[in-house]
Amino acid sequence: MTIINGQVANADEVMNAMGKIFLNYSQSLFNEAYIGFDSKLYNSGAPNLKNVLYSVFAADDADVNYGFVYDSTDDIYKLTDLSGVLNYAIIEATSYNGDWVNGTNDVEVISIDSGSWLVYATTGTSEVQKAKVHKSLWWGDSTTTVQTKTPLISDFTSVTAVKVSDSGDIGKQVHTVVAQVSGGLPEKSFSSVGTFVNTTTNTNVNSWSHMFTLPGAADEDWDMPNGTTLNTSTNEFETDTSADDISNPATCSTHGFKSGGVTDTDGGIIIILCKGDITWVDTGNGDVITHVDYVTDDSIPLFTAADTLANEGVGNGTLIFKDTVASTDNAIASINSTIDATSSEQISISADGGSNYTDVNNGEIARPTAGTALWRRIVITRTDLSKTDNVTEQAVKYNFY
Repeated sequence: MTIINGQVANADEVMNAMGKIFLNYSQSLFNEAYIGFDSKLYNSGAPNLKNVLYSVFAADDADVNYGFVYDSTDDIYKLTDLSGVLNYAIIEATSYNGDWVNGTNDVEVISIDSGSWLVYATTGTSEVQKAKVHKSLWWGDSTTTVQTKTPLISDFTSVTAVKVSDSGDIGKQVHTVVAQVSGGLPEKSFSSVGTFVNTTTNTNVNSWSHMFTLPGAADEDWDMPNGTTLNTSTNEFETDTSADDISNPATCSTHGFKSGGVTDTDGGIIIILCKGDITWVDTGNGDVITHVDYVTDDSIPLFTAADTLANEGVGNGTLIFKDTVASTDNAIASINSTIDATSSEQISISADGGSNYTDVNNGEIARPTAGTALWRRIVITRTDLSKTDNVTEQAVKYNFY
């Protein structure tokens, strides 16, 4: 705007020139933060800044993160390549505690919107990705009968939807079985026979099993239907077992036997995806036979259909950084990001806690509605999910006048 009666602060071209100075200066500030401030600086080892906030993401300090993966090695927020995601689940819930370590079972969790998280595998065919996702959700990361990680689904509070990309799984629910015998006298055995309640629309029942046939075990199996053995001694978790899918089975079962005097542990873990309930009859003197019906026991709803990744909003990213400051109605942001030519970025500033945002170009003046809650929002929109976009540093200077 035109400078009127010497009112320099009202002239956007003047303030934007100051913004370019701040944009350039912030690069030195970021670099100094990386290499470390001298302990003598301001007698504290920290710079004496006036109305400046900044971060080089040495910690995951975004107050809101939708779509980005925080990389603690490189200290950046990344929109990763999702073009290879073929089979996935979207969990809708009140909250997620973040305990899952991304990369476990090759499975990652990213928040895609308020109350919505994408669970996906980074490797494998569609069926292998499906196996990895469901092992993680309903069992965890252990490959023994003693879980070292609770199921990923338990990291969510008040689950309201489990949306799946595989159309054949719509309407299904999850059952798990754990059976175990330990060595020593007397001889021990277990038998758990399940009867499917739904035998008319229960199509393409999926199962994965990990059977522990160790020395002294004369018998160990997972059957579906009872008498048709699918596995006796291997770990099928995270593998393609679609050849074992069966429609409308009447029964299923697992059995095990261990000779006396043998100290090894024998048993099995089974995950079943089906429509409807399963009733179980357990016999034998085994140490453990445990059944979980995630609908009845954990109030997990039946699977519903997930839309395409793009239609679910997956692939785009939003970061919001929040600070409380003295009341301000002017600010300039400095955001460092590297984005693909097919992506777009929008920087916005709010001073009233997100009630009103002002879109702004990097290093230019924003004059938001006055307030004390200074928020910086970075939104990156992708058209190609194979491209990667990164946000590496952020800073803001406020109350120039």
